[in-house]
Amino acid sequence: MIRQRIRYFTPKSIKKQSGGKTFGIRFTDPRDNQRKFYPMGETFEEAKRKLPEYNAMYSNLKSPSVVTYRVTVNQAIESWLEQKRAELSNKDTLKRYAGMMNNFKEFLGERYPTITYLDKLGQEHFEEFKEYRRNVKKKNPVTINCELDMLGNLFRCLKIKKYASSNPVEDVKRLQEPYREERWFTVEEVGKILNYCKGECRRIPWYVIFATFYYTGMRRNELRFLEWQDIDWHKGIILIRHKDGFKPKTDRARQIPIHPELLPILKSLKRNKSNYVFINSRGNILAKDEMTQKLKDILRILGLKDGKLHSWRHTWTAHSVMNGVPREAIKAIGGWKDYKMIERYSHLSSDYITDQFKKISFLKVA
Repeated sequence: MIRQRIRYFTPKSIKKQSGGKTFGIRFTDPRDNQRKFYPMGETFEEAKRKLPEYNAMYSNLKSPSVVTYRVTVNQAIESWLEQKRAELSNKDTLKRYAGMMNNFKEFLGERYPTITYLDKLGQEHFEEFKEYRRNVKKKNPVTINCELDMLGNLFRCLKIKKYASSNPVEDVKRLQEPYREERWFTVEEVGKILNYCKGECRRIPWYVIFATFYYTGMRRNELRFLEWQDIDWHKGIILIRHKDGFKPKTDRARQIPIHPELLPILKSLKRNKSNYVFINSRGNILAKDEMTQKLKDILRILGLKDGKLHSWRHTWTAHSVMNGVPREAIKAIGGWKDYKMIERYSHLSSDYITDQFKKISFLKVA
């Protein structure tokens, strides 16, 4: 009988990453038995301070054939922030995310100073964190819900990396937020935005990008990870599917019809060497906040009300509703599981509702 050989992690020294500026350790990951580099700091001194903490990840062996990979709360947060630094380019956004994580660590330090490892956290801790932020720190529901969303995102990312087995934040009920109408663009605003982009001479095809958002209602990452092979020109559809590095919200692949007005816009885009349809000036996939910042800049230049990148999805839904597209079609194309989400996204402006109401003739009087 051949006995599987397990390599135990014993760090000998801190090393500098080949071709990089980061210091860390090289180790054999017990989950897949692959040699990897774990970054711990931008200086040797910083990495040395963190070394004992990283050693703890490999300290618990259940049996000769099973390795338990334990992650501390600090390691989990640092791993998540490291991922966000690679995905995002806006320093203000990164600073805000780091602040949210520090708020949670402050809570743990006050209420649960003995908790070190991530697997010791349960749903009850995040329920208490929610009340702590509301009653002790006097934060508003929007801020608290945003922090819970980011903590939930942290656990989703850790589950993908197999650093966590569950997400204790997903069942935490969010606080009731004050009603606010979803921001979506009017036909006139859409025209101004697209015309502005059309007149720009940029290496990034912003006109095609925002037109695709408008005509498809795609989510941000669905567009970022769109590949040329996902576009079927013959059938006139865009396929949203699972692929390496990207998992859409929908469990199954879905098809988005290419609107006749969008088809020539997409075909005008020159094929690049990348598998991805939309890339930045360096030939890489667009950063998460790159499109958001560009939209905000355009709205500011045009003197329009501020909006988010997700406002395009609100716009697609609202315009579809106003043009009489059946809810079944909106649900299928948009990739929602139920109609409740459509109601949330299909807020109509008071001017539109008033205009439609005034067209009704109750007494049929000319």
